[in-house]
Amino acid sequence: MKNSQLLVIFGLFFFGLLHIPTSNASFSTTNPTYNVNLAPFIQRRSAYYCLQNFSSDCPGSFTLTEGGWLNISESATDEFCKGGCVQHTQDVLRCVWYVHQEYTFENGAMLKDINETMRIGCEKGFNGTSLYKSSGTSRATTSASAALYALVFLALFYM
Repeated sequence: MKNSQLLVIFGLFFFGLLHIPTSNASFSTTNPTYNVNLAPFIQRRSAYYCLQNFSSDCPGSFTLTEGGWLNISESATDEFCKGGCVQHTQDVLRCVWYVHQEYTFENGAMLKDINETMRIGCEKGFNGTSLYKSSGTSRATTSASAALYALVFLALFYM
């Protein structure tokens, strides 16, 4: 009986923790760097809002998305690099870095990969692709596995 009571209290405690960041009074969607990013899901949410910042200097086709693909062809290199797009994209990447340093885009690219793509693209010309290494997805898999193992351990320990 004591173990089940302890498990209920433990569950209510974590349920309460999950609902703390849902109050929109303290969560900024316009400037995500103001958010306190203690939990991974809050970091990911803040990074999403960083990517939602748009600029009139940068048309929608050049805007960096969650996919991680810079949609820039060789013929559009000058427009991207000499216009306001490169600065806007660097500002978005800086915002994402402030809230979630190990952010991985959907294509597996990390922040440093997108920065490297922009550097090489502005120096030598873009070819419509983004550089990325596959190491970013293994970190997410490792942390998900660790969380799953911790939950299994806790469930077995409190039975």
